[in-house]
Amino acid sequence: MIKKRMILNSCFTCLGVLLLSACSNNPAASIYNQLEEQAKSERKAAAIAEQRTRQDEISVNTYQAVLEAGADDIKRAQNEREELTALNQDRLDLLKQEKIIRTRAFDELDLSELTGSLSSLPAAKKDGTALITVFKEREKAFDTFLKRYTAAIASEKKVLSYLTEKPNFVKLDEATADLNRTSRQATEALKTFNRLTVRYNELKPTFYKKAGLNIK
Repeated sequence: MIKKRMILNSCFTCLGVLLLSACSNNPAASIYNQLEEQAKSERKAAAIAEQRTRQDEISVNTYQAVLEAGADDIKRAQNEREELTALNQDRLDLLKQEKIIRTRAFDELDLSELTGSLSSLPAAKKDGTALITVFKEREKAFDTFLKRYTAAIASEKKVLSYLTEKPNFVKLDEATADLNRTSRQATEALKTFNRLTVRYNELKPTFYKKAGLNIK
């Protein structure tokens, strides 16, 4: 009996909608507007990530059922093989959509301009600098997740290629072990991104307060 454990949990935190009362020529207000416009794109990406997570869960359950089956059941698992093939494609399509939106969201912020604007906000400079640092770390973390999640999908396809009417259980064992490894790496990368997202969302209101913005 072959067992696989893969859980890819996506707990992207949606960014709250904040209201601002400030003059348009206020550098803090300019930063606020950029950050909140970027947050709108983040929310769109989070919605897609939730869809992908549901597909991940279905895929995990289906693989688990097939891999824990006996040899005869695997031979008869044509429907499951077709379902897994379709699921893998759906998950990759959702990942591509998420990548496009998140990349655009990251690019929407002019970090050089934001860094320069902090010089006119001495009370908020420390918190603003920390916010920008975490923003950059989140971007790198998402890139890492993309690579590792894509690698996990490739590992799944390899496992799937051995779920044939004449399964090679030695190769299937090896492919499943590789899948476990790549899945763990993808999960860890996602946890890092989620942790940085939480930190980023914590820093934003603190920065707004230090910058003297009237946030309700």
